Amino acid sequence: MINLLICLIISVLSALGMAIALVEKGDTYPIRKPKIILKLFLRKYISKDFSRVVNCTTCTSMWTTLFSDIFVGLFSLILFDNFYFLWPLSGFITLSFAWFIIEFLNAIDRNE
Repeated sequence: MINLLICLIISVLSALGMAIALVEKGDTYPIRKPKIILKLFLRKYISKDFSRVVNCTTCTSMWTTLFSDIFVGLFSLILFDNFYFLWPLSGFITLSFAWFIIEFLNAIDRNE
């Protein structure tokens, strides 16, 4: 149970970091090229409209959680001998954290 909780926390925090880096810092040097490659991949293989997901932090956080859960799941399979994959749950947790952070920062900007 502790291993599952640790994997959940690692997955949520890493996905939140990836989402914030992709959307908020996506136009700066180290992130710009992977973001362009990701947008072109999404536009070519999934849909033109789906490539706009990378412009929204909350939307991106849901999908980076899928990537993070797959990575953490494979890592936990090697380390703990059980596979971790709670994507819909961890995705909604990450999405709610991202939404809360954005709303909190917007409230600070409006001096509320």
